[in-house]
Amino acid sequence: MINWQATASHVIGEVHRSLPADADLAARKKALRAARPWEFASTSWGKKVWAKHSRKYLEKFGLPPLKAKVVEDHLSPLERMIAKAKAGEA
Repeated sequence: MINWQATASHVIGEVHRSLPADADLAARKKALRAARPWEFASTSWGKKVWAKHSRKYLEKFGLPPLKAKVVEDHLSPLERMIAKAKAGEA
């Protein structure tokens, strides 16, 4: 049984140790793609775990963080329809 989180962290740690300290973001991305174990490329869960750990690592070296999702602005389809109808009235 594979421990996805630990394996991803370990492999990314090995990649980090193998890169020069002044490696740019593109070189780090390329090295991560090359080092990704087969299990992380062939399963949906593996892809999710690898993406999460890769992003966390690459953000330390200049990758812009993802924008947080704003839940407060979310409208249901019915609420959107009502808002659209009200906007048409005005």
